[in-house]
Amino acid sequence: MGAAALFILALIFGQHGGNRFGFPIFIKARTRDLAAGPASAASPAPIVIELSNDMVRVSAISLGHPRLAIINGKAVTEGDAVTLQAPESSIGVTLRVVRIGDRSIDLSDGRKIFSARLTIPSPPKPKAP
Repeated sequence: MGAAALFILALIFGQHGGNRFGFPIFIKARTRDLAAGPASAASPAPIVIELSNDMVRVSAISLGHPRLAIINGKAVTEGDAVTLQAPESSIGVTLRVVRIGDRSIDLSDGRKIFSARLTIPSPPKPKAP
């Protein structure tokens, strides 16, 4: 009885196009020959971004456990990644926080270590009456 019901369902399913219920259809395809285009053989020119003091603003450092810092308005710890936005560009640079110390932070791109110092803004001057 169960085999007959299964046969009838398979027959109905097969007669209605096979994809009535939205199942994905897979098609076998094979490429015979792949050729690289002439431009793909050359490696792209490296993108060079110069770090400046305007890109990294360290506004707070806490030497507790774990050591914390506020870089460009985001809280980070040692080992975290920080993405810096290049001025006048849509390209970002990702640096890793290597060390958080007293008044300075060391960041690395994997090759070089860069230091950023804590900047404490001066209080605003009162207006003269």
